[in-house]
Amino acid sequence: MTNGMFKSPVHRVLTNTERERISVAMFYHPEPKKEIGPEEGLVNQERPKLFKKVKGYADTHWEYYQRGVRALHVAKV
Repeated sequence: MTNGMFKSPVHRVLTNTERERISVAMFYHPEPKKEIGPEEGLVNQERPKLFKKVKGYADTHWEYYQRGVRALHVAKV
């Protein structure tokens, strides 16, 4: 959706024996029939479209996630 402008981090937790840790889990799941893709305002001549619009990406993401790999390559232009 950011056309490669922002990279998603791999989640990692570091323990601290001196302070209590609090976590907040947040998940985003697009509607199954919703088409998602790069925000048009982030695509221009200097930043051409890197990803195509896709539908059902959540199911594809889950399928690859269970194998321990990312599914982003299915949306590459």
